[in-house]
Amino acid sequence: MNESLFPEKLACMKHPLIKPDTVEQRLYQLNLAGKALEGSSLVVLPTGLGKTIIALFVIASRLQRFGGKVLILSPTKPLVEQHTAFLKR
Repeated sequence: MNESLFPEKLACMKHPLIKPDTVEQRLYQLNLAGKALEGSSLVVLPTGLGKTIIALFVIASRLQRFGGKVLILSPTKPLVEQHTAFLKR
């Protein structure tokens, strides 16, 4: 098997406001985050494909560029708790 296609350690997302080596970099997530930064958007993906990670990158990019605060709305308390725990890590 070609080891260059499947490196042992996957690249991690790099951003000044995101802790190094905490979020695996996936191109489709970065592309969707880039589109979301261009204007209003709605990201619809199946469970487990990284909607929260996309939101993290958008949040970090907007905070770096404009400062301020972020308000996250979720339909259920467990989802709010999940987002809170993820963003704190």
